[in-house]
Amino acid sequence: MRDKLPIIGTAFIFLFIQFAALTLAPLFPAEYQAFEDADNPVNPLVYIVMILLITGIVLILIKYGKGRIIQAIFLTSVFITIFIMFIPLIYLVFPNVNAALLGSLAMAVAMVSALIIHPEWYVIDIVGITVAAGVTAILGMSLGILPAMIFLIVLALYDAISVYKTKHMLTLAEGVSPLGLPVLFVVPKKGGFKMDSLKGKNITAEGEEREAVFMGLGDSVIPGILVVSAFMFLPSSSGSMDFPNLIVALGTIIGSFIGYLLLMRLVYRGKPQAGLPLLNGGALLGFALTYIIVFQELSLGII
Repeated sequence: MRDKLPIIGTAFIFLFIQFAALTLAPLFPAEYQAFEDADNPVNPLVYIVMILLITGIVLILIKYGKGRIIQAIFLTSVFITIFIMFIPLIYLVFPNVNAALLGSLAMAVAMVSALIIHPEWYVIDIVGITVAAGVTAILGMSLGILPAMIFLIVLALYDAISVYKTKHMLTLAEGVSPLGLPVLFVVPKKGGFKMDSLKGKNITAEGEEREAVFMGLGDSVIPGILVVSAFMFLPSSSGSMDFPNLIVALGTIIGSFIGYLLLMRLVYRGKPQAGLPLLNGGALLGFALTYIIVFQELSLGII
């Protein structure tokens, strides 16, 4: 049972982010929606281009040993994300704009400071979960059903190519993991694990015994986008059924979690795996099956 604890830990993180994003999205103001027309199928291409550009920049910085610049880029992104996501949440408790801004600023400063001062795995995981939930909610409410599907399919293909063909995603993981940034969730296999122990080690080497289980932040964010999109853009009533959108969202979570379980079976064999083909595939199948059962038609909410 003890050797299964890391899998249970990553499973908890994965599911918590899905449900947290599902809870957060309705609380965020409409202004957080990135596109005026959420159903425009061109929208996900904007994010895909941004991902490719950022990946390319980070790979160049890794090649030239510019770890400090990478840290500055990611920590700035973390700060902005936390600041933005906590403003409406604090405002719900303290309905005062200044209080919400100051409280959100304090949260962002506290979390980024914790990463800088004490970048241990549990700090990285807490900040990562917070950021992932917020990003998933914002992206999910910004992409309608069809754009979200396109996004998941394209990124699943890209993940497979970047892990199995070009292998640059493995280079990215190797270069970023020692920097103490919330881009990988880390769940130790044994007590006393320290992030410093990763320095100089190849965490993506095949067959090598690892001290922890790693899961990319994107592995929880990307499938969760369809979960949030289903809840936000599908009808909230259908005939005599209440909240069919929530049922489809939950079906999407179940599908992606089945993909997660299959992924963990492969990960424990010691070979690095592209997570998104299984996770996104499970989310898409879970969405499609649940939608057809609930709405009794085949449009999948696209038409």
